[in-house]
Amino acid sequence: MKYNSLLDYLGETRLSVEHEFSVKNLFRIARSKIPIEAEKILLSLKKLDLSAFPESKKFLMDAFFLQFFSQLEELNLNYQIISNYDDLKCLKNLRILSIKGHNLKKLGEISNFLCLHELHLDENNFSDVSELNSLKNLKILTLKKNKIRKICELSQLVNIEELDISDNDISDIMPLKNLQSLKKLSANKNILDNLEPLAKSRSLSTLLLAENQISEIDFIQNLNNLTKLDLRNNRIRNVRVLKDLRNLFELGLSGNPLYDDDYDLFPRSLKID
Repeated sequence: MKYNSLLDYLGETRLSVEHEFSVKNLFRIARSKIPIEAEKILLSLKKLDLSAFPESKKFLMDAFFLQFFSQLEELNLNYQIISNYDDLKCLKNLRILSIKGHNLKKLGEISNFLCLHELHLDENNFSDVSELNSLKNLKILTLKKNKIRKICELSQLVNIEELDISDNDISDIMPLKNLQSLKKLSANKNILDNLEPLAKSRSLSTLLLAENQISEIDFIQNLNNLTKLDLRNNRIRNVRVLKDLRNLFELGLSGNPLYDDDYDLFPRSLKID
Protein backbone atom coordinates (compact mmCIF):
# COMPACT_ATOMS: atom_id res chain seq x y z
CA MET A 1 0.00 0.00 0.00
CA LYS A 2 1.18 3.52 -0.82
CA TYR A 3 0.73 6.50 1.48
CA ASN A 4 0.58 10.16 0.52
CA SER A 5 2.17 11.44 3.72
CA LEU A 6 3.79 10.35 6.94
CA LEU A 7 0.60 11.23 8.82
CA ASP A 8 -1.40 8.88 6.59
CA TYR A 9 1.08 6.15 7.34
CA LEU A 10 0.90 6.72 11.09
CA GLY A 11 -2.89 6.68 10.87
CA GLU A 12 -2.94 3.15 9.43
CA THR A 13 -5.26 1.19 11.75
CA ARG A 14 -3.77 -2.23 11.01
CA LEU A 15 -0.44 -1.54 12.65
CA SER A 16 0.50 -4.04 15.33
CA VAL A 17 0.77 -2.89 18.94
CA GLU A 18 4.56 -3.00 18.78
CA HIS A 19 4.72 -1.08 15.51
CA GLU A 20 2.31 1.56 16.78
CA PHE A 21 4.47 2.00 19.86
CA SER A 22 7.51 2.56 17.66
CA VAL A 23 6.05 5.28 15.52
CA LYS A 24 4.52 7.05 18.50
CA ASN A 25 7.98 7.18 20.03
CA LEU A 26 9.15 9.04 16.96
CA PHE A 27 6.55 11.70 17.62
CA ARG A 28 8.05 12.35 21.02
CA ILE A 29 10.75 14.16 19.07
CA ALA A 30 8.14 16.80 18.34
CA ARG A 31 5.64 16.14 21.14
CA SER A 32 5.02 19.83 21.80
CA LYS A 33 3.91 20.44 18.22
CA ILE A 34 0.61 20.00 16.45
CA PRO A 35 0.66 16.97 14.08
CA ILE A 36 1.36 18.82 10.85
CA GLU A 37 4.29 20.66 12.45
CA ALA A 38 5.56 17.44 13.96
CA GLU A 39 5.53 15.88 10.52
CA LYS A 40 7.67 18.69 9.15
CA ILE A 41 10.19 18.22 11.94
CA LEU A 42 10.38 14.48 11.41
CA LEU A 43 10.73 14.81 7.65
CA SER A 44 13.76 17.04 8.15
CA LEU A 45 15.56 14.63 10.47
CA LYS A 46 19.23 14.06 9.69
CA LYS A 47 19.83 11.37 12.30
CA LEU A 48 17.55 8.53 13.43
CA ASP A 49 18.30 5.79 15.97
CA LEU A 50 15.75 2.96 16.04
CA SER A 51 18.00 0.52 17.89
CA ALA A 52 16.65 1.09 21.40
CA PHE A 53 12.96 0.41 20.92
CA PRO A 54 11.64 -2.20 23.41
CA GLU A 55 10.38 -4.44 20.60
CA SER A 56 13.95 -4.78 19.36
CA LYS A 57 14.65 -8.26 17.97
CA LYS A 58 10.92 -8.95 18.13
CA PHE A 59 9.17 -6.88 15.52
CA LEU A 60 9.77 -5.35 12.15
CA MET A 61 9.43 -1.63 11.55
CA ASP A 62 9.03 -2.05 7.81
CA ALA A 63 11.54 -0.17 5.74
CA PHE A 64 8.76 1.37 3.67
CA PHE A 65 8.26 3.70 6.61
CA LEU A 66 11.68 5.20 5.90
CA GLN A 67 10.62 6.62 2.53
CA PHE A 68 9.43 9.68 4.41
CA PHE A 69 12.91 10.35 5.81
CA SER A 70 14.78 11.12 2.61
CA GLN A 71 16.96 13.71 4.36
CA LEU A 72 18.48 11.17 6.73
CA GLU A 73 22.25 11.13 6.85
CA GLU A 74 22.67 8.76 9.79
CA LEU A 75 20.53 5.68 10.54
CA ASN A 76 20.88 3.09 13.30
CA LEU A 77 18.83 -0.10 12.86
CA ASN A 78 20.86 -2.29 15.23
CA TYR A 79 19.04 -5.44 16.32
CA GLN A 80 15.82 -4.46 14.59
CA ILE A 81 14.27 -6.88 12.12
CA ILE A 82 13.81 -5.69 8.56
CA SER A 83 11.87 -7.69 5.98
CA ASN A 84 13.05 -6.01 2.79
CA TYR A 85 16.35 -4.16 2.85
CA ASP A 86 15.81 -2.98 -0.71
CA ASP A 87 13.23 -0.55 0.69
CA LEU A 88 16.17 1.40 2.10
CA LYS A 89 17.04 2.57 -1.41
CA CYS A 90 15.13 5.84 -0.90
CA LEU A 91 17.77 6.99 1.62
CA LYS A 92 20.14 8.48 -0.94
CA ASN A 93 21.73 10.91 1.52
CA LEU A 94 22.93 8.33 4.05
CA ARG A 95 26.48 8.84 5.25
CA ILE A 96 26.40 6.57 8.32
CA LEU A 97 24.52 3.27 8.54
CA SER A 98 24.55 0.73 11.36
CA ILE A 99 22.76 -2.61 11.00
CA LYS A 100 24.24 -4.90 13.63
CA GLY A 101 22.65 -8.19 14.60
CA HIS A 102 20.45 -8.73 11.53
CA ASN A 103 21.66 -12.17 10.38
CA LEU A 104 22.50 -10.58 7.02
CA LYS A 105 24.35 -12.61 4.39
CA LYS A 106 24.23 -10.08 1.54
CA LEU A 107 24.20 -6.30 1.30
CA GLY A 108 21.62 -6.06 -1.47
CA GLU A 109 20.54 -2.46 -2.05
CA ILE A 110 23.01 -1.24 0.58
CA SER A 111 25.87 -1.87 -1.84
CA ASN A 112 24.51 1.02 -3.93
CA PHE A 113 24.85 3.58 -1.14
CA LEU A 114 27.92 5.09 -2.74
CA CYS A 115 27.97 8.10 -0.42
CA LEU A 116 28.40 6.02 2.73
CA HIS A 117 31.35 7.07 4.87
CA GLU A 118 30.66 4.76 7.80
CA LEU A 119 29.13 1.27 7.79
CA HIS A 120 28.66 -1.07 10.76
CA LEU A 121 27.81 -4.70 9.94
CA ASP A 122 28.83 -6.45 13.17
CA GLU A 123 27.09 -9.60 14.39
CA ASN A 124 25.66 -10.69 11.07
CA ASN A 125 26.19 -13.77 8.93
CA PHE A 126 28.50 -12.49 6.19
CA SER A 127 31.02 -14.87 4.68
CA ASP A 128 31.46 -12.99 1.40
CA VAL A 129 32.44 -9.31 1.40
CA SER A 130 32.62 -8.88 -2.39
CA GLU A 131 29.65 -6.48 -2.44
CA LEU A 132 31.62 -3.98 -0.39
CA ASN A 133 34.00 -3.16 -3.23
CA SER A 134 31.57 -0.59 -4.65
CA LEU A 135 31.63 1.52 -1.47
CA LYS A 136 34.77 3.43 -2.37
CA ASN A 137 34.04 6.37 -0.06
CA LEU A 138 33.98 4.33 3.14
CA LYS A 139 36.24 5.63 5.89
CA ILE A 140 34.98 3.43 8.73
CA LEU A 141 33.92 -0.22 8.32
CA THR A 142 33.17 -2.72 11.08
CA LEU A 143 32.61 -6.42 10.37
CA LYS A 144 33.09 -7.89 13.82
CA LYS A 145 31.53 -11.30 14.59
CA ASN A 146 30.69 -12.59 11.14
CA LYS A 147 31.84 -15.71 9.27
CA ILE A 148 34.41 -14.07 7.02
CA ARG A 149 37.41 -16.06 5.76
CA LYS A 150 38.65 -13.93 2.87
CA ILE A 151 38.84 -10.16 2.56
CA CYS A 152 40.22 -9.77 -0.98
CA GLU A 153 37.71 -7.11 -1.99
CA LEU A 154 38.66 -4.84 0.89
CA SER A 155 41.82 -3.97 -1.05
CA GLN A 156 39.68 -1.64 -3.17
CA LEU A 157 38.51 0.46 -0.23
CA VAL A 158 41.44 2.83 -0.50
CA ASN A 159 39.90 5.54 1.68
CA ILE A 160 39.41 3.32 4.72
CA GLU A 161 40.79 4.83 7.92
CA GLU A 162 39.24 2.51 10.52
CA LEU A 163 38.59 -1.20 9.98
CA ASP A 164 37.33 -3.82 12.43
CA ILE A 165 37.45 -7.44 11.23
CA SER A 166 37.65 -9.00 14.69
CA ASP A 167 36.12 -12.33 15.62
CA ASN A 168 36.09 -13.94 12.17
CA ASP A 169 38.06 -16.76 10.50
CA ILE A 170 40.59 -14.66 8.59
CA SER A 171 44.08 -16.07 7.99
CA ASP A 172 45.41 -13.71 5.29
CA ILE A 173 45.52 -9.91 5.46
CA MET A 174 47.46 -9.37 2.23
CA PRO A 175 44.51 -7.36 0.79
CA LEU A 176 45.20 -4.67 3.40
CA LYS A 177 48.75 -4.13 2.18
CA ASN A 178 48.07 -1.02 0.13
CA LEU A 179 45.48 0.68 2.33
CA GLN A 180 47.71 3.64 3.05
CA SER A 181 44.99 5.67 4.79
CA LEU A 182 44.41 2.99 7.42
CA LYS A 183 44.86 4.42 10.93
CA LYS A 184 43.03 1.92 13.12
CA LEU A 185 42.89 -1.82 12.54
CA SER A 186 41.21 -4.31 14.84
CA ALA A 187 41.75 -7.95 13.86
CA ASN A 188 41.43 -9.68 17.23
CA LYS A 189 40.23 -13.29 17.42
CA ASN A 190 41.18 -14.54 13.97
CA ILE A 191 43.75 -17.11 12.82
CA LEU A 192 46.46 -14.71 11.67
CA ASP A 193 50.11 -15.74 11.79
CA ASN A 194 51.75 -13.54 9.13
CA LEU A 195 51.42 -9.78 9.54
CA GLU A 196 54.16 -8.79 7.11
CA PRO A 197 51.64 -7.14 4.72
CA LEU A 198 51.24 -4.41 7.35
CA ALA A 199 54.94 -3.53 7.37
CA LYS A 200 54.43 -0.40 5.27
CA SER A 201 51.17 0.73 6.89
CA ARG A 202 52.87 3.70 8.48
CA SER A 203 49.65 5.60 9.12
CA LEU A 204 48.54 3.04 11.69
CA SER A 205 48.10 4.48 15.18
CA THR A 206 46.00 1.66 16.68
CA LEU A 207 46.67 -2.01 15.96
CA LEU A 208 44.70 -4.70 17.79
CA LEU A 209 45.80 -8.29 17.12
CA ALA A 210 44.95 -10.18 20.30
CA GLU A 211 44.08 -13.89 20.22
CA ASN A 212 45.69 -14.89 16.95
CA GLN A 213 48.62 -17.19 16.11
CA ILE A 214 51.35 -14.57 15.79
CA SER A 215 54.93 -15.50 16.66
CA GLU A 216 57.00 -12.98 14.64
CA ILE A 217 56.50 -9.23 15.00
CA ASP A 218 59.40 -7.75 13.02
CA PHE A 219 56.84 -6.15 10.73
CA ILE A 220 56.05 -3.63 13.48
CA GLN A 221 59.47 -1.99 13.70
CA ASN A 222 58.72 0.73 11.14
CA LEU A 223 55.21 1.56 12.38
CA ASN A 224 56.40 4.60 14.28
CA ASN A 225 52.97 6.21 14.59
CA LEU A 226 51.58 3.43 16.75
CA THR A 227 50.14 4.65 20.04
CA LYS A 228 48.13 1.54 20.96
CA LEU A 229 49.22 -2.04 20.24
CA ASP A 230 47.47 -5.18 21.50
CA LEU A 231 49.31 -8.49 21.01
CA ARG A 232 47.85 -10.43 23.91
CA ASN A 233 47.35 -14.18 23.75
CA ASN A 234 49.62 -14.98 20.82
CA ARG A 235 52.88 -16.97 20.50
CA ILE A 236 55.40 -14.15 20.71
CA ARG A 237 58.76 -14.87 22.38
CA ASN A 238 60.80 -11.84 21.38
CA VAL A 239 59.54 -8.28 21.84
CA ARG A 240 62.82 -6.40 21.45
CA VAL A 241 61.65 -4.89 18.17
CA LEU A 242 59.02 -2.90 20.10
CA LYS A 243 61.41 -0.92 22.27
CA ASP A 244 61.98 1.82 19.68
CA LEU A 245 58.31 2.66 19.17
CA ARG A 246 58.55 6.03 20.90
CA ASN A 247 54.92 7.05 20.43
CA LEU A 248 53.51 3.92 22.03
CA PHE A 249 51.61 4.55 25.27
CA GLU A 250 49.47 1.39 25.55
CA LEU A 251 50.77 -2.15 24.96
CA GLY A 252 49.12 -5.54 25.47
CA LEU A 253 51.48 -8.52 25.83
CA SER A 254 49.91 -10.84 28.41
CA GLY A 255 49.28 -14.41 27.36
CA ASN A 256 52.54 -14.70 25.40
CA PRO A 257 55.52 -16.94 26.36
CA LEU A 258 57.66 -14.06 27.66
CA TYR A 259 60.02 -13.72 30.62
CA ASP A 260 59.70 -11.05 33.29
CA ASP A 261 62.89 -9.30 32.21
CA ASP A 262 61.46 -8.82 28.71
CA TYR A 263 59.34 -6.06 30.18
CA ASP A 264 62.47 -4.18 31.30
CA LEU A 265 62.94 -3.09 27.69
CA PHE A 266 60.12 -0.57 28.01
CA PRO A 267 59.89 2.75 29.85
CA ARG A 268 57.87 2.79 33.06
CA SER A 269 55.57 5.39 31.56
CA LEU A 270 54.26 2.82 29.06
CA LYS A 271 50.97 1.21 30.09
CA ILE A 272 51.50 -2.54 29.70
CA ASP A 273 49.02 -5.36 30.14
